[in-house]
Amino acid sequence: MKILHTADWHLGAMFGQEKRTREFELTLDWLAKTIREKKIEAVLIAGDVFDTGMPPNSAVEQYYNFLLKARDAGVRKIVVVAGNHDSASFLDAPKELLKVLDIVVAGKPDPAYDSQIILLTEADGTPAAVLCAVPFLRDRDIRQMVSGETVDDQISRRNLGILEYYTGICGRAKELYPDLPLIVSGHFYAVGGKAGAGTTVGNLTDVPTDHLPKEIDYLALGHLHTPQEVGERPNQRYSGSLLKMSFGEHETGKIALVLDTADLSAPAEELKIPVFQRIEKISGTVEELCRQIDAFKQEGASVWLHAENTGDFQPKLVELLTERCRGSEIRIITWNNTKPNPAVQQRRLETGKPLNKLTPEEVFENLLSKQPLAEDEKESWRAAFREAVTELNETDINE
Repeated sequence: MKILHTADWHLGAMFGQEKRTREFELTLDWLAKTIREKKIEAVLIAGDVFDTGMPPNSAVEQYYNFLLKARDAGVRKIVVVAGNHDSASFLDAPKELLKVLDIVVAGKPDPAYDSQIILLTEADGTPAAVLCAVPFLRDRDIRQMVSGETVDDQISRRNLGILEYYTGICGRAKELYPDLPLIVSGHFYAVGGKAGAGTTVGNLTDVPTDHLPKEIDYLALGHLHTPQEVGERPNQRYSGSLLKMSFGEHETGKIALVLDTADLSAPAEELKIPVFQRIEKISGTVEELCRQIDAFKQEGASVWLHAENTGDFQPKLVELLTERCRGSEIRIITWNNTKPNPAVQQRRLETGKPLNKLTPEEVFENLLSKQPLAEDEKESWRAAFREAVTELNETDINE
């Protein structure tokens, strides 16, 4: 039985100020077409179906359209688990209705486990594997707050709670189906995982996947957007995100994974996802940036760009580059000057400190000293400033 593992769709996400509706549509159409061509029989979406808990209508429509297209393409079972970006309640709301179509939704974890233990069968009804559909586990799902506990205690007890949940659900699955291969979903940071652009996740909240039950034959992970294997055991895989989610991923290929229950010890097949919206990073002086934009224009390319000015500071960088893009499908999404603003440098010279080391009071006093005001007027401004800061701090504490 062939199973497609995908995750981190983030339907409804934007890229800067650019909508990605068409890009999502084309990618999901490709996915549905590939499911038919590869004769995929089950689909697992390992979390973060949507980018926010209250997705736009267009994103919800794309989600339901894909579910129907996948069914029409021959898929017999679809399993959707919630990620940290998803609203568990929103995903769970139509679950009883979707069951009629053999679509299982796991928004909130089930303390009794059984509703998230799913038997996968061949077309003739022969059992092929058992799948534990584990959604993103929030603190309230796996541990109780303890008065006086330290941050390290909280992290330790959270990781222990995650491991205990997996031990419980895997144990129950093996009780019910002792002779079947075990596939398990997860949506978390795994020890040793790379978050993107070569950055290794390395904080205490990482889950040590090698401590999970040894009976797991395939761990289908979501949460990290870079496709990768983690841990020392085979077949602990992040499928990665459906689309490139940042400029840090401009050189990262996107994939979906296909596993076969006939041999879960074999490496999953990687399906390369086509790029329907090009993103690039360009660098150089303003003149060099303009020449690179002109080259894209000559190609007739639709490109979203991060532009980095390595020349003298240009306060109107985005305006200049946007004007250069006029009449094309090229968009400046993000930009930066690598050299500092001379005005900020001058302020540093005047104060003897970099701006990020100044207190709000020091910044205010520096600006106030340049105003042609009498001393009593300045004192009035100081009083108003202190009142504003006090109100802001109180608001932060109350929230």
